[in-house]
Amino acid sequence: MRFKRLSEGEIAAHVASDDWQDKAGGYGIQGRAGALIPWINGSYSNVVGLPLAETVGLLAAAGIRPAARP
Repeated sequence: MRFKRLSEGEIAAHVASDDWQDKAGGYGIQGRAGALIPWINGSYSNVVGLPLAETVGLLAAAGIRPAARP
């Protein structure tokens, strides 16, 4: 994941939006900052928080299967 090169105006707008508060790294890719990130190399869910595909794979390797949803 990489941010695009930000102008001073884009940085000021991001800070003024308060979207960065309470976020690890000062941004939430699922919010306004997503428009500032041109590509992700790897797991989107890892950038958001818990890497779901990797976690399910590790659980499956340990013999743990997620419960079926009704």
